[in-house]
Amino acid sequence: MDVKTRMSETPRPASDPAKPLRLLFAEDDPNDLELCLRHLEKSGLNFQADSAFTREEFAQKLREGRTDVVVSDYRMKAWTAMDALAMLQESWPEVPLILVSGSLGDELAVECMKRGVTDYLLKGQLARLPMAIRHAQEGRALRQAELRALEALRESEEHYRTLVENAPEAIVLLDIDRQKFVDSNDRALLLFGLTREALLQSGVTDVSATKQVDGATAEMMERLFFQPGSEGATTHFEWMYRNSWGEDHPAEVYLVPLPSADRRLVRVSIVDITERKRSEQALRESEARYRGLVDNATYGILWVEEHGGRLLDANPALAAILRYDSVDDLLSIQFSKTLYCNPADQNTIIAEYRRHGRAHATVEWKRKDGKVVAVRLSSRRATNPDGSESAEVIVEDVTEHKALERQLVQAQKFEAIGQLAGGIAHDFNNMIGAILGWVDLGLDETDANSRLHRHFEKVHHQAERAAALTRQLLAFARRQILEPRNIDLNQTMIETLSLLEKVIGSNIEIKANLAPDLAVVRADPTQVEQVLMNLCINARDAMPDGGSLIIDTSNMTLDAAFCSLQPLARPGNYVMLAITDSGTGMDAATLDKIFEPFFTTKEMGKGTGLGLATVYGIVRQHGGFLNVYSEPGVGSTFRVYLPISTTAAPVRDSVEDTGPVAGGTETILVAEDHEGLRQLAQEALSGLGYNVILAADGQQALQEFQRFPETDLALLDVVLPKLSGPEVYAKLQETNPTLPVIFATGYSPDLAVIQKVQQQGFPILQKPYSSRNLARAVRKTLDSQTRPVSTH
Repeated sequence: MDVKTRMSETPRPASDPAKPLRLLFAEDDPNDLELCLRHLEKSGLNFQADSAFTREEFAQKLREGRTDVVVSDYRMKAWTAMDALAMLQESWPEVPLILVSGSLGDELAVECMKRGVTDYLLKGQLARLPMAIRHAQEGRALRQAELRALEALRESEEHYRTLVENAPEAIVLLDIDRQKFVDSNDRALLLFGLTREALLQSGVTDVSATKQVDGATAEMMERLFFQPGSEGATTHFEWMYRNSWGEDHPAEVYLVPLPSADRRLVRVSIVDITERKRSEQALRESEARYRGLVDNATYGILWVEEHGGRLLDANPALAAILRYDSVDDLLSIQFSKTLYCNPADQNTIIAEYRRHGRAHATVEWKRKDGKVVAVRLSSRRATNPDGSESAEVIVEDVTEHKALERQLVQAQKFEAIGQLAGGIAHDFNNMIGAILGWVDLGLDETDANSRLHRHFEKVHHQAERAAALTRQLLAFARRQILEPRNIDLNQTMIETLSLLEKVIGSNIEIKANLAPDLAVVRADPTQVEQVLMNLCINARDAMPDGGSLIIDTSNMTLDAAFCSLQPLARPGNYVMLAITDSGTGMDAATLDKIFEPFFTTKEMGKGTGLGLATVYGIVRQHGGFLNVYSEPGVGSTFRVYLPISTTAAPVRDSVEDTGPVAGGTETILVAEDHEGLRQLAQEALSGLGYNVILAADGQQALQEFQRFPETDLALLDVVLPKLSGPEVYAKLQETNPTLPVIFATGYSPDLAVIQKVQQQGFPILQKPYSSRNLARAVRKTLDSQTRPVSTH
């Protein structure tokens, strides 16, 4: 039913003659009004409610008739509760006004009470509204009864006694001159826990707590009781009383001077407010706990105006995420749209929020310094202290998380590309090896001054370039065969720098900061030189107009916290190599692709796009990792991390044999699945006097060995159809345990097999190989003592 005629529907006893309590609400928010009425209906209060939304409507209601109690919001459109109080006091001064507000400070509350407000409560405490109305009505009745009692006091003392005894609060009569209580009602006796005789022998000090409000003493409070008739004296204040059990409780005191012919009397009304104080303290503690949680949260929290997007409040964590000096500094930007890099993201979030009352999204925001931060937002509708609604947004900084996701996706992509590149490089290696071998034979068999010899030289040069390209693909795929040894990275750097100075150019200044106590790493020196050369040449290409190139080395111990931000890193001790240039730098889109094979920013024909891809593969194959920092116009820094060796001393490189190729008459078993390489091996070795037996797969190799058990050496490709090279050799050993062997490979899907062969000291001939290298490896192996190999 309409609020203007709304009445409590709670049934009352038929014998109860009480009329409905007439309530007038001054409230401009229908929702808040409805909430008040619900609490009143639940309480069983017999009432009839009317309402006024505007000042004019309120004045009209007062002119139309009486009301028993006015309930008013403090702040309304174009008027306040104080305006309502002024009009009420002018029309119906005896009618109480109860103030209901979303938030009201203590000082404002005291001022309102001084001006005549009967009681006040917060909108979060509406359950107290029925009790407050009853108390207000009872207080009104009491005050009216007291006025009548004062008139009747001259006629009947008994009438006054009845009235006081039935008052809802504790009442005592104080003789100012004697400073003693001279009368009281039963509620006062219950309040102090005293008998009437004991109370009448006491004064204010006897029932006052030692510790008073705001640090006042009992004596200071006593003086307030004795000055109600003085000009400007306080007639309403808080007081701490002490009962007979020694308990201190807060109370509100109302003083009324009573006329008397022979003495000065004061009627003291005392209302115990212990429960109210506890509720207020609990509310303050709850608010303090909530604020503490918000201020100390690791996630950012933001409150935004639902309509308009104005920033209302935030916590320190959000200010830190966005690099603002303080919360006030953050709020100074005023509107949430300022934070979004892409305005369309905000529109999408707002649309979802309006549909569901909450929204979740991951977007990019702008920090105060202009940098971009990825944040995960979770927003919901929240109610403000004043009853209005806002959006509460939880903000999580996921910038590092997103970066880790990109790194992981990139690593998975490189792994897939590497498998493809490795497979292609394997087939190319065999073809290029055959080309190089036949070209070498052609060079040996033609006159150095002949035209045909020059053609062979050109073919040889192009084949070498193709072989180099294949090695780069294998390096990226981490499928090339390493010859690791303990090396001093500083020494390798010094030797490489002597070559770099000629390649890089005089317009680039090179500076090296090499750690004097640098640990030893176990690595293939040729591959490490390749890493250094590629990174430095990449830096040179980034500085076409000159600049500076800084090379740093240092020892690093990486803990779990650091490695959690690097998907490819493992905790441990590393040697770090940093190459820093002052060149053009790279944007984020370029950084995501720089390690992909054949990706280049150079003009067509100016680069293969395999330089950094090769670096990536070599470093990963050595158990290390690398990261890059770069910004356009700032330059780039590549940091390479290689695990240190478990042994201490570096090993010097052996001197390559440049002497003439020697032949022999031994029987050589060659197992190779590539026909061109089989024919090359037969031609090259037969020309040196060897007896060559050929096999195209592992099973045929075993069959040929059974036919020629006098075989002196086996040349086995690691990857063979039917049986692999190591599996073939294990079976050959069953017949001839001391048979010498050479393993040839350019690619292996199972690097663990190659590493085991290397660890056992067997020679490995890397493809593509020349006929001279083949002949030298055969002769050297035949002349040396070999050991049995294990396949387990």
